Amino acid sequence: MVVAGGIGFDLRIPLSTYEKLKGKKEAFLFTHFHVREDELKLFGFASPAERDLFRLLLSVTGVGPSIALASLCTLSPQEMARAISLGELKVLQTIKGVGRKLAERMVLELRERASSLLISLDGSSPTKGSSSSKGERSEEILRSPEAADAIGALITLGFERKTAEERVAATLVALKGSGSGNDPYPVEQLIKECLRRQ
Repeated sequence: MVVAGGIGFDLRIPLSTYEKLKGKKEAFLFTHFHVREDELKLFGFASPAERDLFRLLLSVTGVGPSIALASLCTLSPQEMARAISLGELKVLQTIKGVGRKLAERMVLELRERASSLLISLDGSSPTKGSSSSKGERSEEILRSPEAADAIGALITLGFERKTAEERVAATLVALKGSGSGNDPYPVEQLIKECLRRQ
């Protein structure tokens, strides 16, 4: 509980923040004060990234503070941002209260902003399923908003998501290796190169 001006508030935190507070007598937290007509709730986070992602999730239709907090208890900020930016619905559905339709809505409404947040993160959070260096390099390449837009365009054209991601990653590697074009590459150029390369 936090007491301010004689008023006490229950402070709700994700498990990741709880782990960082263990054994500490004093701590500095980034807070979010959630105000509704019938409730006042205070949430605390160990890092600005956690709070930013929490607020981002609250902007999605159908996502309240309980689901937003459950998201951060299930996935790290980096894992969450990556799942949204790459449209990994199965990963998002591991969150309590998130079904397929809500996962699709999260991707639809947040993909662009999640991609920007992912780029701003320092990469210190653990990443599931990325034990091989090749996989890590592919994930790193696909983090840019341009890559996310190109993947979305290929999916619209009928490509399976996995195929679209592999083609975009391979194209970016080839472009970087040849030194052609600009870095980051314009989305239009990236899509044309993806379609040209077999």
